[in-house]
Amino acid sequence: MTTSHWPLTTERLELRPVIPADADAFLVWRSRPEVARYMFQPPWTREVAERKLIDWSDAPFSMAGDVLVLAVVDRADRRVIGETLLKWAPGTGQAEVGYGFRPEVAGAGYATEAVRATLDVAFGTYGFHRVFARLDEENTPSARVCERLGMRREARLVESDIRPDDGAWATELNYAILADEHASRRPAPADGG
Repeated sequence: MTTSHWPLTTERLELRPVIPADADAFLVWRSRPEVARYMFQPPWTREVAERKLIDWSDAPFSMAGDVLVLAVVDRADRRVIGETLLKWAPGTGQAEVGYGFRPEVAGAGYATEAVRATLDVAFGTYGFHRVFARLDEENTPSARVCERLGMRREARLVESDIRPDDGAWATELNYAILADEHASRRPAPADGG
C-alpha cells in the first residue's frame, strides 16, 4: 500500500489507514444493530473487532478483492468518528466505496466530507475509472450521501440480500460515479496552488 499520502486531511477530518488500537472506536457503531443492519453483517463483538482491525491494518491494497479501510478522525477532538473503505472490485479499474459512522454525528456532513476524500484517493491515487456503492434501500441517509457526491443510482436489486438482524429480505441500491464525473465536481485549485 502506498502510504506517502497519509494522513489525508479535509476541512474537519483526517483519514488514515486503520490500526488495531481503533477496535474500541469501531465498536461504537459496528456493535449497534441499527447500524450493522445496513452493513450487510451482524453487529460486531469485541473479538470480531480486534480480529478485523488486525487483518485490515496489515492488508495489501493492490489487486481485486483487497480492501483499504480508513479511520475517520475528527481533527477538533482527535476522536475516531467513522470509517470509509475501498474494495478493489473484479474487472478493470473499479472499486466499491463503503462507510459507517457513529450515530451521534449523523447529519453533520462528516460522511459526505469523508467519502468525497475517499473518492479523491480512489481516482487520484489509485487511478480507478469507476467507483460504486451498494446500500440498503431503507438507508436513506446513505443514499443522500451518494447523491450529494454526484453518484447516480444505477440499479435497484429487489430483495437481493437478507438482513442478518431480522432475516428480512432487503432491496439493494447501487450508485456509481466515474473519475471524470468526480473531477468535474471538485472545486478548481486556487491561484498559485
